[in-house]
Amino acid sequence: MRSKKQTMLVLTVTALLVASAMGSVVTVGATPAGEDPAPAVGSLAQDDSLESADEIYVKENGDAVLVYDTGSQSPSTSTTGHYGVDLSQGLMHILVEDQTPTQRNVTGDATFVLQPESFSGDGSLEMPTPDSVEDLTFDASVTQTTDNAKASASFDGTFSSEDGTVGQSTSMVKSLSTEGTMKTTASTFTTSGSVDVAFEQKPASLANQHHEFTLKETSGGYTLTAAQNYEVGQYSADAWSTRADAKQQLESQFSALTRQLDGEVSVSVDSYSFDSSTNRIDIAYTVQFTGVDEAISTQLASALATSQQLDLSESEADDLAQRIQQLEVTKVSATVDVTDTNAKASWDVQLDEYDEPVKAMFDLAAASEMQDEDAEALEQAKAAFEAQQAADLQQTVTWNGKLTSPDENTARVQFDTEYTTKNWGAYVSEMESRTDTTFGTMSLEAHAETNDGQLETTMSAEVKQQDFLDSAVDSAVKSLQGSQTDPQVKRLLEAFQKSGFEKAKMDVSMEDGNVSMEAGASFDNLSAFEDAMAEQYGDLNVVSAYGTAGSDGKTYVRLKGAVSEGASESDVRSLAVVDSETTVHMPGDWNPDEQSFPEMDHDEVRNYIGVNNGGGGMLGGMPGFGVGTAIVAVLGLSLVALRVRD
Repeated sequence: MRSKKQTMLVLTVTALLVASAMGSVVTVGATPAGEDPAPAVGSLAQDDSLESADEIYVKENGDAVLVYDTGSQSPSTSTTGHYGVDLSQGLMHILVEDQTPTQRNVTGDATFVLQPESFSGDGSLEMPTPDSVEDLTFDASVTQTTDNAKASASFDGTFSSEDGTVGQSTSMVKSLSTEGTMKTTASTFTTSGSVDVAFEQKPASLANQHHEFTLKETSGGYTLTAAQNYEVGQYSADAWSTRADAKQQLESQFSALTRQLDGEVSVSVDSYSFDSSTNRIDIAYTVQFTGVDEAISTQLASALATSQQLDLSESEADDLAQRIQQLEVTKVSATVDVTDTNAKASWDVQLDEYDEPVKAMFDLAAASEMQDEDAEALEQAKAAFEAQQAADLQQTVTWNGKLTSPDENTARVQFDTEYTTKNWGAYVSEMESRTDTTFGTMSLEAHAETNDGQLETTMSAEVKQQDFLDSAVDSAVKSLQGSQTDPQVKRLLEAFQKSGFEKAKMDVSMEDGNVSMEAGASFDNLSAFEDAMAEQYGDLNVVSAYGTAGSDGKTYVRLKGAVSEGASESDVRSLAVVDSETTVHMPGDWNPDEQSFPEMDHDEVRNYIGVNNGGGGMLGGMPGFGVGTAIVAVLGLSLVALRVRD
């Protein structure tokens, strides 16, 4: 099963690896002061105009090469590299390097690989430990297979500051700790835990006190047992000064609640004492609630039946209300103790037969007005819950944490948590039988620690699943239906679905202020991206586009059959990518044997990506694939390359 987080991860990496080449969705960075703004890539389509070439070299057979001087678009002369799109081979590639003097002490590298049925990534980063961190250790692990799902994380860090800001919020607290567990089964929810605060000095507003409450469901209603020992306020002391007054006060408090529910309440005081010199009361009592369930069910059924957002008859509303009321409050208990040295709270909760109320809530949601995509999501959630019930899936979360503040300048945080499951394999089988969901494997490992003045981090992740990428993109496309998202994003995703995507890879590294990024992708049918462009520019067939980064950067776009054999210069100047300022080199004015144009090294790119020779694309050019599309794409790569430092 794929979570929304997994889908977002895939789409984010896909955007980084592939969509950067599609100019219409590239966001150009801010232009440095004093420079002419570089044209936003998307505006080429929106303005219904093409970027005219600085030069065009025409061959005898009518093929041509467009040359663009892109050096003026560079905000930094330190950027070097090259980038390109080969439409005939179905390849995209970018390799750029830049300098970041402010990050000379940062070293790191990362590699990401995306394929139709898998994603993997790993990387490391090392940087000087921030001044506020004395030491730190962090570990996290997530594993999901078709047989098991589990996760764990641990954190131990000490933080300090010379101005005392770290310890300000804990200046009165010596330590704070918590531990607990939460568990769900097919029909039961339980949780228990505690919080313990040790005072450096107890707040003046807190007096010694004890509170203990337990609520249980009985055949006739609910029973609350309580024991309290605390100081009552000066103005309310008279209301608690005798046993009879205390009982009346409790009856008044609880009757106000039961009157709203048309129920009844009875209070018995089991023990009582009151110290008038300190206004301290020590009392134990029992409260019986009756008729509450029936009242809640009646009021709920009435509200459901009269709701304008729901299409329910009175009998349907009554049935839903009865099902919701099947939840059994087996036990809800809590205690709070405050002394001169610490304050402690604990809880223990058990709810049984919660499955029928949850199913009723699904039916209730289905009866409301909703969009088609919301209804589909609801059905998916309902199927997941029913699969959980059928498999008796058990999920447990435990935690243990502690915060200590040895002085006003220092704080230490320690925390451990773990997630485990039982009957996960059965749950996977139940889900796959109920829906079109397919489960794969997922793993994530992360580590960080301080070492000799350096903060070192490593991370690796891997996901394998049938139709992994298609499902993620399908989910994204569906989620955009009816949304306010830019329609261009949806068109890009739909084009990606038709592009015959094979594989994409990206490497990023930083060392001694030098940053390098290389990315490449392979497709069977790059022409699918034509539909993602706002407009079609002419019928020129683009073979490839290639560019270099830097102050003297140039972009070269190769055209097949730009004009007919023997065409005149006026024919060439009638092309949409040629204007009066374009230098036209007609056949005979230049020697193809002496004039060469840089182009993508196909073998080098394929070796980098890791795909076989003779892969994607349509040999001999892309009929109907507009030259504007290619120019927008390669200029998009150009601008990304030139602005990678920003």
